[in-house]
Amino acid sequence: MKPKHLEKIYHPTDAECLEGNLICECGCKTFGIRFFGEVIGEQIGIEKYQEKYAQTVKAKCSRCGNEYLLYDFARHGYDGLICEEGIVVPDELLKPLVIGEDDLFEIQMQIEVDDEEQFLEEVVNYPPLNNRFSLDDRMSIWSWVVINLTGAKSGKKYNGWVDEELA
Repeated sequence: MKPKHLEKIYHPTDAECLEGNLICECGCKTFGIRFFGEVIGEQIGIEKYQEKYAQTVKAKCSRCGNEYLLYDFARHGYDGLICEEGIVVPDELLKPLVIGEDDLFEIQMQIEVDDEEQFLEEVVNYPPLNNRFSLDDRMSIWSWVVINLTGAKSGKKYNGWVDEELA
């Protein structure tokens, strides 16, 4: 199973599909990135917006221009979505990522999700959530996300550009 919203571009590098490289539907491996979050050195953290928390990452293919939502704290983070601590920010607040000479990146993601039994108990069958979620949502509600980048021009690795515990 892959995260639903990344199904077409997420290419797992492990048997559990918890790590993967992103490749556009057109076959391109480099993306421009737009994001919302607090810049901390060469990483981004969660930032407050309208009294809630937000962090968003979108990637736009450098060849065909398709744009993909990679991660949004309010949609994919356990705390942001299940606990409703997150908020989706307007697209116009996303900033382009430029680090040194790099404005295009190869992207690798790592996600951590609850095991099936825990997800059933704490999300699917948890009465206050009123059956809002099913087991099919498990790969899209993460307890941790890591996004590693490699600069297309420099070849420099930005490991842990996003590294957030989400539960």
